[in-house]
Amino acid sequence: MAESPSGAAAEQPNQSAQVVGLPEPDRSAQARFGTFGGVFTPCVLTILGVIMFMRSGYVIGDSGLLRGLLILAIAKAITTLTTLSLSAIATNTEVRTGGVYYMISRTLGPDFGGAIGITLFVSQAVSIAFYVIGASEALFGLIAPEGTQMAADLAAWPAERLVSSGTILLLFFVTFKGADVALRAQYAILVLLLLSVLSFFIGGIMNFDTAAFSANLGINEVESKGFWIAFAIFFPAATGITAGANMSGDLKNPARSIPRGTLLAIGFTTLVYLVQLVLMAGFTDQSTLFAAPFQTLKDMSIFMPLVIAGVFAATLSSALGSFLGAPRILQAMGKDRLLRPLVYFGHGHGPADEPRRATVLSLLIAEAIVWAGDLDAVAQVISMFFLIAYGMINLSAFVEGRGGNPSFRPSFRLFGWPAALTGSIGCAVAMVKIDETYAIVSMFIAGAIYFSLRGRTQSSFGDAKRGYVFSRTRQHLLTLENMTPDPKNWRPAIVVLTENADREQNLVQCASWLESGRGLLSVLEISSEAEMPIDERLSVRHHHVARIRGILRDKQLTGFADSVVVPDANHSLDAVLQAYSIGSLRPNTVVVSVPPPAQTERRQRVAQMLATVAHFGHNVVLYKGGRSDSTPKRRRQIHVWWHGQRNGSLLALFAYLASQHSQWDKAEIRMLRVVHSDEEKQEAQASMGALMAAARLAVRIEVVMTDRPVSEVIVDESGAADLVLLGMRQSDVTDFETFVSERDPLLTRLPPTLLVLSNGEADLLA
Repeated sequence: MAESPSGAAAEQPNQSAQVVGLPEPDRSAQARFGTFGGVFTPCVLTILGVIMFMRSGYVIGDSGLLRGLLILAIAKAITTLTTLSLSAIATNTEVRTGGVYYMISRTLGPDFGGAIGITLFVSQAVSIAFYVIGASEALFGLIAPEGTQMAADLAAWPAERLVSSGTILLLFFVTFKGADVALRAQYAILVLLLLSVLSFFIGGIMNFDTAAFSANLGINEVESKGFWIAFAIFFPAATGITAGANMSGDLKNPARSIPRGTLLAIGFTTLVYLVQLVLMAGFTDQSTLFAAPFQTLKDMSIFMPLVIAGVFAATLSSALGSFLGAPRILQAMGKDRLLRPLVYFGHGHGPADEPRRATVLSLLIAEAIVWAGDLDAVAQVISMFFLIAYGMINLSAFVEGRGGNPSFRPSFRLFGWPAALTGSIGCAVAMVKIDETYAIVSMFIAGAIYFSLRGRTQSSFGDAKRGYVFSRTRQHLLTLENMTPDPKNWRPAIVVLTENADREQNLVQCASWLESGRGLLSVLEISSEAEMPIDERLSVRHHHVARIRGILRDKQLTGFADSVVVPDANHSLDAVLQAYSIGSLRPNTVVVSVPPPAQTERRQRVAQMLATVAHFGHNVVLYKGGRSDSTPKRRRQIHVWWHGQRNGSLLALFAYLASQHSQWDKAEIRMLRVVHSDEEKQEAQASMGALMAAARLAVRIEVVMTDRPVSEVIVDESGAADLVLLGMRQSDVTDFETFVSERDPLLTRLPPTLLVLSNGEADLLA
């Protein structure tokens, strides 16, 4: 039908556009790492982190092995589905600095991308503190075991927090030197970590106790805190899947490395956790696992120093990975000029474009968290924010896949939109199950960030939302095509016919009252340009459409703008009305203004227009602007003059719809009728009262008994109203000039008036 809704941007191809932001450094100067060093290793070091050493045994001690394996399965299912979605997005677009943020912002737009980018940045900055707190807890468990005098002495001082704070500062200086230093250190850490894992694997196999294994299958009935609490504490063990993606700006081939490296890391770490849980279940009793999971792991190892070295290597490497990833997310948002305050963090340092400013902010957040919470509390907060992030990644992939955009052609073949939808729903369910309050607060924060960014972003680039909306609209239109129209589902589909929308803005405003957000409103401007070449006519049309959109936008009206520039408007109108539809979605109401009496040529053109419209079976509404009453009213009034149910149904429905418009809030509807005898008055009051009650309309019915001319009665009763609705006959439309000249004496004495002819489709009793 019409070209596009008001306020919409000019029509553009649905493809990624170049972001107007800070200049991107040359990738050749940055890309230094492949799949193993840039993705697999950072992911493994983050996943095999503090939870593996400090809380895996707790999961068995709390929930038992069977439920522990279920927790592992759910966590890994969520991260695997998220990785499939991430891989599809990564292989469908050029991935630059910013990793997950960059990919989502180019998929769902800067508002979604910014919301998830800020969420991911905060999550990873908090993760720095989380991993360091775990390292400090392990350290103090070694030098001052619980119950000793040293532990009591240290408890009087914030010793753990001081150590954590100092450790974060040390990691900050390593990160500040650049990713090269940090990533090259990870290989030694990986070797140490794997030796540590091998140490407690061998010890667990050598000391496996089948009796303890059988006893530990079920839940700890005495000490268990609940399945979802255990899940929340364990879930950070699975959250390292974005560690590689966040280094996208430093990867030689992100589209190849991110899917392969991340999936390999998930598979490898799943096997490690699976074996660890089974071996710990066969090593000791549940109470010990519940109370002292790290001590149990040390006892199980064949060489305890390796486990001690491993926990520090794992926790500190995970913290280092987060210290590398978080600033790069913030830097990417700054480069996109997402918000003015973020631009400061978009600047990089040196040939590798190191995000030093964002690194300092990550340091400050991590230090604040160290002094604010313990390991378990921080774990639950991190779980919530990562679940939001993963849910959004899955949602963005679902929108792309389900939307069917031709531009969505990922080279990664293991993706399907049902998997993305499942992953998104799984994240939401897990959040609610963990803690409804945490879930609501986390979603509220993410939503607040989204809405604060919406309309305020200083970036503009293509996204998939338009493609998804197009796909759904297409499907709904095809469904609507095969549905039989029913009076119960009648809605106004209004087209305003005008020669000049600028001159007739009140007409457009009035039509919006009748539509009132319940149907469709189109403004169609028809212009005659006999001698103009078609290329020039198309250029004029484009200008007219933009101007009409501006009118709709300025008046805050929701509708569609269109224009037809033809050699002869009178002879082209029938073709325009025949073609003005998409399938069964076609106008059912035409709204036209009544020109003033002095404008005889305009009246003649309107008469010719209505003579054509009369053949199409539309409802016809003639708008006549009237005098305005400046007398303050406590309540605005809409007057409907009733003269039979065919027109009356549409008159009453239009009055009701207008009363629902924000500009007519709480307006009173008066239903009036003229009769000539007392018997007619009683009958009219009874029948109209029953009809309005059956129609569920709250109106005031007034029956006027008089022998005076009806026009005089209408002026007396409705002269002070705000809007008047009168009925018309078919002959009034076909012989418009005669009809309107006869009505001029009445219309000039009334407020804004609508003359309505119904096609009979609107049923008041439906």
